[in-house]
Amino acid sequence: MRRAGDLALGLGIGLALAGCLGRGAAPPPAGAPPEPGKPDRISAAEPGPSQPGRPALVLLVAVSGLEPGAYAGDAPVMPTLARLAAGGAAADDLEPVAPATRAPAHASLVTGRRPARHGIMSDRLLGEKGVRRAGFDHASYLRGPSLWSEGVAAGRSVAALGWPTTLGAAIPLLIPDLPPSRTGLSWLSQLGDTSTPWLVELAGRSGGSEAGTDLRGPERDAALVGVACELVRAPRPPELLLLQLAQTAGALARAGAGSPEARAAFASADAELGRLLDCLAATGRLASASVVVVGDAAFAPVHTALAPNAILERQGLLSRASPRELRGWRAIARANGGSAFVYARSEGDALRARRVLEAEAEEGGLFRVVPAQVMLELGADPEAWFGMEARPGYVFVDFPDAAPAAASARRAAAGYLPGRPDVRAGFVAWGRGVRARVRVPWLRQIDVAPTLARLAGLELPEAEGRAVEGVLDLPQVASPRPGGP
Repeated sequence: MRRAGDLALGLGIGLALAGCLGRGAAPPPAGAPPEPGKPDRISAAEPGPSQPGRPALVLLVAVSGLEPGAYAGDAPVMPTLARLAAGGAAADDLEPVAPATRAPAHASLVTGRRPARHGIMSDRLLGEKGVRRAGFDHASYLRGPSLWSEGVAAGRSVAALGWPTTLGAAIPLLIPDLPPSRTGLSWLSQLGDTSTPWLVELAGRSGGSEAGTDLRGPERDAALVGVACELVRAPRPPELLLLQLAQTAGALARAGAGSPEARAAFASADAELGRLLDCLAATGRLASASVVVVGDAAFAPVHTALAPNAILERQGLLSRASPRELRGWRAIARANGGSAFVYARSEGDALRARRVLEAEAEEGGLFRVVPAQVMLELGADPEAWFGMEARPGYVFVDFPDAAPAAASARRAAAGYLPGRPDVRAGFVAWGRGVRARVRVPWLRQIDVAPTLARLAGLELPEAEGRAVEGVLDLPQVASPRPGGP
């Protein structure tokens, strides 16, 4: 088995622990030569041998919009992650849930269940006056067991930093994912009433009071990684650590996939991942850790926004109190980016909405209607009467603008339904308990939580997914004999 120092060398990790707090240095552009005296993080790592056994730490990092292309090829935009992929298990396709957006996907990643089972149906709530700005932020919306609930129940030390739907969760070490404040409060001020008190202090020392941390951007990612570095150097570090790096989502939406802005955001997220691995190496805990990096949702390029609610408004199925606020609705579409789900007060309202939207779909060819039976098979929101999926290049929006179609302010969007070959999320696993040099052609987001539960020695009842045994290198446990104890 390789020592922590050897592992650090193989990954290009060698920064001092003092660099753990505060934001890391800006990464070099992909393909650039290494700085003098520093290891080359661009070239592929030499894959190490498998490290069998149960890890002391399971680290799950979700990178918004992560696709396999970020860690594949000769000059990957995420060279640190590419090294992990070369030495461990890497997927060509992580099948998303429906809808594949931030909140539902993160809930599936920690429960192993689809939205219909875990209760997080979209990024935003639906109310009497339409789609609300508020999201599924509070843990009370999440139904059933999760990795963190089972870890806490088993007496493990559990931490969650910036993970969606953890506000109010019974997690001992918690900084929840908070949306931008509408009252002007800083991110650090908001954390005061929602987070573990001493982690708020660590966040302040890690740059949490800097401008920009109120958004899900690079400043917040850097502060969260600073807190994570302090946690792994504590006398009793977490045994399960969940971390979201979200800066890439905004860059993808603003500039589009493959843009210089998006590539810079992924490179920055990769630098933060490398900084956290440096901290683990400096504390001697990297050799006993397993690291899993996943994408929540893949983004596809878009150019035109579709407003199905504008069509429903013309049919009298909803009415507005103002240009951006509804008075009420009989039928309404809740947009998820590449998909939208339609809700109705009655069966008659649902049939009327479906007729007009199907007619629009047939005439324009810009989207397709998804029957209720297909929605149920996908494990999507059972309260929706039917769904819609946009054609490539098109994205759904909520507000009933004057025209059913208009130029999109976003250049890329997530939220498409499973099955599109051009929209694939990423998955990489590396470290203790993970087999070396394993290519995974396909797995599902609902398989991630059972795989991590198996890795951590936890039970995850009610999971719909299955542990991917082929990526694990763990002691075999004999199955109980029939009729035995």
